[in-house]
Amino acid sequence: MQKITFTLSLLLGVFISLSAQNHPTCDGTRYVSEVFTAVDTTADVLYGNNTTFAGNNQDLYMDIYEPMGDAATMRPAIVLAFGGSFISGQRQALDDLCRYYAQRGFVAVTIDYRLYDGPFFPFPDSADMTDVVIKAVGDMKAAVRFLREDAATDNKYKIDPNMIFVGGISAGGITAAHTAYVDSTDNLAPNEMTAINNNGGFEGNSSNNVGVYSSEVQGVVNFSGALRDADYIGSGSVPIFSAHDDNDGTVPYNGDDARVFGIPIIYVEGSGVMHPQATAVGVDNFLITLPNSNGHVSYFGNNAAQWQDTVLNTSSEFLHDYVICPLISSTKELSKEFIAANFYPNPADIDMIIAFDNVPSSYTITLYDNMGRQVFEEKAVFTNRYILAKENFATGVYYVNIQFEDAKIAPIQSKVIFR
Repeated sequence: MQKITFTLSLLLGVFISLSAQNHPTCDGTRYVSEVFTAVDTTADVLYGNNTTFAGNNQDLYMDIYEPMGDAATMRPAIVLAFGGSFISGQRQALDDLCRYYAQRGFVAVTIDYRLYDGPFFPFPDSADMTDVVIKAVGDMKAAVRFLREDAATDNKYKIDPNMIFVGGISAGGITAAHTAYVDSTDNLAPNEMTAINNNGGFEGNSSNNVGVYSSEVQGVVNFSGALRDADYIGSGSVPIFSAHDDNDGTVPYNGDDARVFGIPIIYVEGSGVMHPQATAVGVDNFLITLPNSNGHVSYFGNNAAQWQDTVLNTSSEFLHDYVICPLISSTKELSKEFIAANFYPNPADIDMIIAFDNVPSSYTITLYDNMGRQVFEEKAVFTNRYILAKENFATGVYYVNIQFEDAKIAPIQSKVIFR
């Protein structure tokens, strides 16, 4: 029998409160609400220079978005990269996304990065695209270093150098994830190490301040991106938020080939693999899965109103709760009433029982599979003894969430196994 007592969760919350710190700008509203109506924009800021795949010289620019009238002098920043399969796109495409984050108190930055500019006959292969991705990662790291250098010198943009996030859409999400998670401790293939070495090493060579300023980041916002190998996320890695269509045919939700114009190019592991890996190694993470959707980044755009607000608001709330203002989040949890529950047998070869000492409120019980997909839900349950019928579940690991109608009662979460 596995007994889940939420006194332990309470103590964990206290421990987090003692070991974590809120950012000085935390006020319970900033980062989770639109607190600024207008945004100041500085365009065409040169942050680096390098050589493209075809050997052409390219200056690298960023546009910087700041909350207008902001009195804060140390602000979290988020560096964002556009999508386009590493063959097209421009930084200006993320104007709306940058404005969204700036209105919530971030300094938001959209960057250039080098794209594939070689021949398309023959079509670029996995080795070509590996090189292009490494170039893009080097460019994003140079952008992070540029912001830290400004903070240490002119301080024109009033950025907290200890609170820089990266993110992006599609190819930009791939770039951000590799920027955050790939380092010399990873098990990299020989061709990947060759591409890294040919492009200035793990830091890249897109600026002249390598070794002077750090390119480390404090979190990732991944919109339909992927990693070459989800195992790059290890114990001690930074938190990650993602959104992804579960049948994405361009950047796969699980492990499959990423495609350009429908042509398979290189195997990658998407959000549906990255998040279970993050959970397994104890990294804070949150994934929004768009079920039964074969679109690519379908949650953004003119026809995505039902998803766009949810994805964007949850992304900023995630950064607020887990990185920027963890004490505010923990304090909210400490005010909850905690109820004990038993899950037995667990693992189960037969039906599994969820038993409560008492149930003062009706509740909704939801189960997710190991890829984060919802597989079961029942609402308006009001019983001390609930049966999870084995016939409803294939063999595997599931995550249970029990949400009470009474908001003063903390939700219950547990991992269960059916054999």
